[in-house]
Amino acid sequence: MSSSEEPQKESELEKLRIPIQDIIAFANTLDERYREKCFEVLLNFYLHKNTISTSATTEAVNVPRAASAGTPPALPLPIRAFLNQNEIPVDTVGKLFLMENGEVVPVYKIKELKKAVAQIQLAMLSALRNALIDPATMFEFSIKDVRELCKEHDVYDTANFTAIFRKKGDLFRDLTSDEEHVKLTPDGKTELAETIVAVSKQ
Repeated sequence: MSSSEEPQKESELEKLRIPIQDIIAFANTLDERYREKCFEVLLNFYLHKNTISTSATTEAVNVPRAASAGTPPALPLPIRAFLNQNEIPVDTVGKLFLMENGEVVPVYKIKELKKAVAQIQLAMLSALRNALIDPATMFEFSIKDVRELCKEHDVYDTANFTAIFRKKGDLFRDLTSDEEHVKLTPDGKTELAETIVAVSKQ
């Protein structure tokens, strides 16, 4: 009896290997002082949310995408944890982006009239979209992409575009050293949470 239980336990532990590795990889992108706490929070969140039986999970995986119409794809674990920490309902993301077959298409409208505020909102939403596409790019964006978004939404302030980012420098890391991979600071993540709520209500 014990011999049959051991492989089962080993199999259960093996299922945890990939999500734990994902959590470690994400935690390692943060400042060292936040890593341990972040790992604890994300692991607890994962274990709490994944109590569905293996058979039910397998069945869900085998359901064709068309058959589950109306059900949004599951968000990456780090994003679910971020939303949970900021008390933002998971379905809020669906008000901002359509997600299907690995594609993430913005559906939000920026109604903010102040170009400086709108620019920061677009930077935040760009960071969120990148995280939805690939959790490895969690909470980072490209200055070039944000410039194009500002033009699309008619909020591009040619003379002050760079100055606006510098004025809000506490929200960003690597702003001057790597314009292709600007990461959000803890203050930036707070700003992102506020932007998600504000834009989703517009």
